[in-house]
Formats: sequence, structure tokens, C-alpha cells
Amino acid sequence: MKSKLFYILTLLSIIIIFTGCSNEKNNSESSQNDEIPEMLEVQINLDTDNPQPNQEVTISALVTQGDEKVDDADEVLFEVWKNGKEEHEKIEGEHKGNGVYSISKSFPEEGVYYVISHVTARDMHNMPKREFKVGDNSNDETQATHQEHNDSHIDDLMIHFMSDDSVKVKDKTILTAHLQKENLPLIDAEVRFEIWKGEGEKHEFIDAVESKDGEYKAETAFESTGKYHVKIHVKKGELHTHQENSIEVQ
Repeated sequence: MKSKLFYILTLLSIIIIFTGCSNEKNNSESSQNDEIPEMLEVQINLDTDNPQPNQEVTISALVTQGDEKVDDADEVLFEVWKNGKEEHEKIEGEHKGNGVYSISKSFPEEGVYYVISHVTARDMHNMPKREFKVGDNSNDETQATHQEHNDSHIDDLMIHFMSDDSVKVKDKTILTAHLQKENLPLIDAEVRFEIWKGEGEKHEFIDAVESKDGEYKAETAFESTGKYHVKIHVKKGELHTHQENSIEVQ
């Protein structure tokens, strides 16, 4: 009788220990799964500190997540423009390996330029901005500094507009706006897309939904072919700004 009782108690002890270890393992795995992923970091580099006019320059973006170099980015787009110019050139980056994506470009004029690297990877988006100077025109640098100061309340909010690669008439199209302020996603903002064609008086307004931090999406369909204007309206607290883009419907 005693040996039978001892056997039962021993068996119960083993079951309790096994159950405890199993729960601890499951809790540990659950805790790991619930961990917030590390932020996507992007560092913009130039192969020369002060390029000269018509000199080819390599502009690169090093994309990392924690200690890992990101080689599976969905999109790396470089947006380049000269201070005071409305025209912005967008160039797709070429993957070079080890988390590096780059473009090569020359600049015909002296002056202050800006580059934004738009990076989408692993369900995150980051778009750092960097200023650089071409040539030795100090007057342009002073003017740029003054202008940046005057427009700082707008410039510290960056907006990146995206749409489907090929937009066809009457097909459903997803419009996306990535918003970033002070290098962090702008969350809980009111975002609307204003859409109109050419010089037409009819303007359509569509409210966007925040699909994830700093990413706002809306669905629409275009009724005819041609060039449409898409203005992104952003409002949060005292912040109220907009950015106009264009889209070609086939």
C-alpha cells in the first residue's frame, strides 16, 4: 500500500514539474512574439563631402534594423532637389548588398541641395533628409539656411506619396501617404486625399485610414484616363499642411 502511494505521489510530482516547465516555455515564447520589433534605421552617405558641378556623386543609404543589415527592402527611393526649386527628382536606388542602396548622379549647378531617402521595408517606412553643398557658393548656403529656418514648421513634417505602379481607369487604386515628423512616424493625424482632373472644378475628398504608424491609405477609382492631381491634407493639433502630387491614369 505504501509503495503504491509512493508511486502515485512520484508520478504526480513529475506531472506538475513537466506542466510548470511547459507553461514557462510557452510564456517565454509568447513574450518573445509580443516584443516590439526594432525600428528601421536609414543613414544617408555621400562619397565626397563637397562635390563640384558636373562631378558624379554616389549617394547611398545604409538600411539597418538593430544589428542586422536590411537586404530585403521593398523600396528605396532617393528624392533630390536644389534649394529654392520646386522640381524634385526621384530615382530608384540600386541594391549593392550589406544593407546598402545607392544612386549615381551629377549636379550641373553650384548650390545647396537636399536628398530624402524613402525606404519601405518589413512593414515599416523611414525617410531621413540630408543637406549637402555642390561647389563653393557661400551666398546660396546662407540663403538656404534662412529659407530652411522660415519654413521649419513645414519642413520638419515629411510626406511621401505612393500609388499603384500602374493605375488604370475604373480599377480600384490604393493611395498611400507616409508621414514622418522629427524622424518619427506621425500617428493619429487626420489625413484626406483631394483628387481632381486637369483644370476641372469637381474635387473629390477621401478620408484616409491609418493602417499602421505613420501610414495612411485610401481606396479610389478614376473614371477616365489622363493626368489627375492628388493633394494630401494633413491635420493634427496646430499642424495643418498639404502636399500636391500628380498621377497618370491609363
